[in-house]
Amino acid sequence: MKKTIFFTCVIASVAIGAAVLSQLGLGGGERTVIGNGSVSALGRVARATDRLPPSVLSYPFAARNFASKDGAGARLLKTQDSLQLYAVPGKGGMLCLVEVDELAGTAGGACADRAVLRTGSIYMADRQEDGSRQVVGLVGDGHTFAEANGKRTRVENNAFVLPNAEGTGFTVGSPEATQTVDLGD
Repeated sequence: MKKTIFFTCVIASVAIGAAVLSQLGLGGGERTVIGNGSVSALGRVARATDRLPPSVLSYPFAARNFASKDGAGARLLKTQDSLQLYAVPGKGGMLCLVEVDELAGTAGGACADRAVLRTGSIYMADRQEDGSRQVVGLVGDGHTFAEANGKRTRVENNAFVLPNAEGTGFTVGSPEATQTVDLGD
């Protein structure tokens, strides 16, 4: 029950953020184009590790947002310690980022129009005990890094993890272009 409540709270806050992010990514003339919006990780042959955990598929979030009820087409993008990041095809051309932390027993997700990936990221920012945030994100081909607090991490397999991000934003980009993503509050 506690896990379901946590997931519901995470989904509600992330859905609002994703909606705002989607609008900014689609409507802003000031947005810097970084890539073409493709996600090459989704084009590779599926592996057994790409299957979403059954607990994730049982959440109402999955039924409302995933293109198929079994999460078909999902790809495991990144594993870091007990954290796993997945890309999942969503309804209506959307794309979803799902994070699962087996050790903490938590999961969360965010979905946005794929066009967001040309200029920014589909992301989640989890508040940590020290007040910082752990930002996880899904970016399109062409993005090579994510950065916060002057610390840069490489984008690998269309995903990144920024631990201990402080402030109100982070940057994604490539050697040719960058874009700052506002985390709000």
